[in-house]
Amino acid sequence: MNEQLKFLVELQEIDTSILDITEKIESLPEKLKHYRIPLKKAESAFEKAKARSEALNKKKKDKDIQLDETLDKIAKLKDRSSEIKTNKEYEAHLREIESVERSRRGIEDEILSLMEEMEKFSLELRQEEMKLREVENEFKRQEQALEEEKKKLYAEIEALKRKREEYAARIDEEYYNRYMNLLRRAGGLAVVRTKNEVCLGCNTNIPPQLYNDIRKNEDIYTCYYCKRFLYYREEEPAAASGGEAREAPPVS
Repeated sequence: MNEQLKFLVELQEIDTSILDITEKIESLPEKLKHYRIPLKKAESAFEKAKARSEALNKKKKDKDIQLDETLDKIAKLKDRSSEIKTNKEYEAHLREIESVERSRRGIEDEILSLMEEMEKFSLELRQEEMKLREVENEFKRQEQALEEEKKKLYAEIEALKRKREEYAARIDEEYYNRYMNLLRRAGGLAVVRTKNEVCLGCNTNIPPQLYNDIRKNEDIYTCYYCKRFLYYREEEPAAASGGEAREAPPVS
């Protein structure tokens, strides 16, 4: 293969790998969103249970105050018993005490009911808190794993950049400038394979004689339509490279 063409192909493969890794890095926040969904659900469930528990606690405190006020009223009514002079007044006084006593019993029943409900929601709150902690821990694990993946990907990019510098230095300035202009204009693809008399960058047919010349890889040729550098490879390696690694947009 023509040496300059070989360097161009290798440079394209490196740049394609850098672009692919960059896309992976950019996709990492989206991956983290996936793990944030169950976290938000767990947080919402916990907050609802917590709000319900707090509301019950407040209601019980209010009832405790109401009970204390009722007991105080009963005590004061009983203290007044010695001041009553007539049977009629005494009977009315007893009815008033009994009425307040009924209220006391009603409040006590409400407090008992609230305590049972509070116990139930206290258990639910603990369960929701445990679920939240589990989901938080899982989110932190995934966040850390993605952070480690990001570091690894950045390290791969740095290694590729060093390798890129080596190949870029071997390419003639004219070809390199054309390559870089194409890379920017052609969506990251400046060098593409040919196959069956077709440019795999823009899917344009290549004249038979030109295709035969391209197959030899002895000189540098470009597509008359998209202007990309063309080369021929008999068999594709297991990992796609060069022009077929990415979908090639037309060159404007």
